[in-house]
Amino acid sequence: MNLYYLVVLLFLLFSSKANFLVESNVAWFGLEVFMIFVAFHLKRFKKKDVQFFLVSAGIFFIYVLVRFKLNKLPSDYFTSDVFYFFKYVLTSYLFCVILREKALYYLVKVISHLAIVSLVFYSLQMFQNGAIVKAIGTAFESITVNDGSFRYTNFIFFTFDDIHYYRNSGFCWEPGAFGSFLTLALLFNFLINDFKLNKEAFIITLAILTTVSTTAYLGVFLLFFLRYRVLNKGSKMAIILFAVVFALAIPNVPFLGEKIVEIYEQDIRDLKELEQLSSYYEDVQRQIPLNRFASVIFLYEQFDWKLFLGVSNQYDEYYINEYNVNISNGIMDFITKFGVVGLFVLLYRYGKLCKVYLRKMEYVVYAILILIILSFGEPILMLPICVIFIFLPTFKNQDFSVLSFNYRSKYLELQKPNNL
Repeated sequence: MNLYYLVVLLFLLFSSKANFLVESNVAWFGLEVFMIFVAFHLKRFKKKDVQFFLVSAGIFFIYVLVRFKLNKLPSDYFTSDVFYFFKYVLTSYLFCVILREKALYYLVKVISHLAIVSLVFYSLQMFQNGAIVKAIGTAFESITVNDGSFRYTNFIFFTFDDIHYYRNSGFCWEPGAFGSFLTLALLFNFLINDFKLNKEAFIITLAILTTVSTTAYLGVFLLFFLRYRVLNKGSKMAIILFAVVFALAIPNVPFLGEKIVEIYEQDIRDLKELEQLSSYYEDVQRQIPLNRFASVIFLYEQFDWKLFLGVSNQYDEYYINEYNVNISNGIMDFITKFGVVGLFVLLYRYGKLCKVYLRKMEYVVYAILILIILSFGEPILMLPICVIFIFLPTFKNQDFSVLSFNYRSKYLELQKPNNL
């Protein structure tokens, strides 16, 4: 295991929100110290990179300070934003400084290995409703995240939850999140391998199927359409046919149309009975689990115009005494934390990264839609796995869009690390 692999593995485990490491600020600090040491050891710090980081930090702090003054919130809200920067943003920057042009390659490599591990434990999970895997998790009780229940176990590389006994959570906190990580990895794999169906693509796709995640399935469906467009170009008729098939699939496939309608209707009922639910969940000492659509409506009703610049990384403190709710919509979570402006910046930088590998803006739009689909279901945008999109385009100097397809393929092959 070389240093690059180790850095990516640790980075992913800290991004997973599943294991005991993510609960410890000391562990986060230790990770950053380790990454700084690796960056110096590999001589990765360059003057222009440090300048770019300092400029980014300056913009961030000015931004959060302005919206802090506008929102007129207690000082601990601003402190929380500062803490977020040094915990998540700095970690993401160090990751990009170390990995640079190797980042996507190693992300695919490590996630595909974690996918193999998940498939092994998922196979065991299918016996006796997960009793075997839960027993393994119980044996590692000292390193399991304490979520206040007896149904959740995690032993760093795999998570089991009684509620999701038929679904694969992998190294993440739940199956949908794992599906999002896997879909991003599949996208990265296609980008750096000219959309070839290689070994990693098959492993990751198989793992995605075991998550039984609607958002992951939708994201992968669009990703394979992107692959079709890039490799075969297609015609306007093909695009129309795709749209028709997609439209027909949503109302007729059980885990798509029926599930989406059921979630929406349940969300509306929950919002109408929020006060009664608050009393019940307060008695059982749990949070009210607002689903995708209810999260959007609830946060909009709470903050209204403040969502343009965002409120704070600690926005839930604003209403938690009245409504102790759990938000599950990743897009709305990110907007409430960093505003519509923040979301636009993140998507712009992500699109700029994708444009390095994709030849047309049409393809970039599909890639952006994939990220939006994934983040609608899971709060992943604020995690380091997505914050790296702010910095990665800076370390990509070669514009592959000016190269022909064959030359791009050869160039990318030469860029792969040759030390493995």
